[in-house]
Amino acid sequence: MRILFVPFSAPSHYLPMVPLIWACRMAGHEVCVAGDRSVEAAVLASGTPMVTIGRAVDIADEQKRARRLVERPDGSVDELAVIGMMLELYAEITRAAAADVVPFVRDWRPDLVLGDPLAFVAPIAAAQAGAPMVRHLWGPDIMRAFRVAGSGAPVRYWPASLRELYERYACEPRADAGVATVDPCPASLEVTEVPERIPVRYIPYNGSGIVPPSVVARPRRRRVLVTWGTTLIRREGIDKFPVAGVVKAALDHDCEVVAAVAAADRQYIEDFRSEITIVENVPIGMIMPTCDAVVHHGASGTMLTAAHHGVPQVVAPATPDVQAYCVPLVALGAGVSVRATGATQDSIMDAMSAALTGDEIRGAAADLRDEIAAQPDPAEAVARLERLAGRREVS
Repeated sequence: MRILFVPFSAPSHYLPMVPLIWACRMAGHEVCVAGDRSVEAAVLASGTPMVTIGRAVDIADEQKRARRLVERPDGSVDELAVIGMMLELYAEITRAAAADVVPFVRDWRPDLVLGDPLAFVAPIAAAQAGAPMVRHLWGPDIMRAFRVAGSGAPVRYWPASLRELYERYACEPRADAGVATVDPCPASLEVTEVPERIPVRYIPYNGSGIVPPSVVARPRRRRVLVTWGTTLIRREGIDKFPVAGVVKAALDHDCEVVAAVAAADRQYIEDFRSEITIVENVPIGMIMPTCDAVVHHGASGTMLTAAHHGVPQVVAPATPDVQAYCVPLVALGAGVSVRATGATQDSIMDAMSAALTGDEIRGAAADLRDEIAAQPDPAEAVARLERLAGRREVS
């Protein structure tokens, strides 16, 4: 069987696909990725062949531009307007991607297409190949919660340019673009009901990198991991993550602090370089098992990696999508939330104390770890996909 994976234009959206890609290949299937240049390095590092389609767009920069355009005089932002502008951009991205992917799928003839919910070109590829299309989530199904095109939104609410593009390629626009959804998020952390859900165990894959032995060695004191991803600061500004307050709180708790950052963000913690360990581009899944707590920006990859290892979490979500991710986590008791902007030192200290010393949060984090471990492994998900691919009439 030939299986085509279509990620969205961000490495963080591709990485959650990798365990299933490997499982498909181990089962003897041919796999290829179709993505733009923004994911090339991540795809090649995972050992997977790909075809480059469309044009690369820096999503973080585009979101920053959109938010600046709709910023109100008081500094707040109309988030619905931002979503609308980004959907129009994604429609443009889809047009360029379709021009490249359609000839490819006509020649390669995949039997199944797995697409990111924001990769609007995936249904077009599936339609042109006469193959079923399955959505592949990168975390909680936030797109369905927000009723985005192809993820539950009635077709009449789609951008007109996207509807017209689908019609051009004989791809019927549907409120639910896929015949099923591969969901690596445990049910207790989902933000909405996911129809035709194919659960799969979340297996951390945070990319490749050189791992310093010191961060996997058993710490002499309690260890706290501090991280805020690769795009948050560039997109929103350093004021969206209280890094100084977090580091000070951890040091006040007599903790060893490991800060995992992108190279461009090292400047924001240079003042603490003599007191903490700073690592660049190290897969956080390698560091997490030695940690007593993690403080992060609420993104799904970090949240699920910590959950996989049963690590209590302190989250400082700055945007509506990650705020939605964190609601179930906090409700379960496996995490504590603090304000991303304007957080006080007292609130950070209280959150840190709860994560480091609270029996309830440690117990909830362990329960969440056990829930993830009980999910079907990727090989079981492959078996379900094989059955779907045999039902060609549903495409």
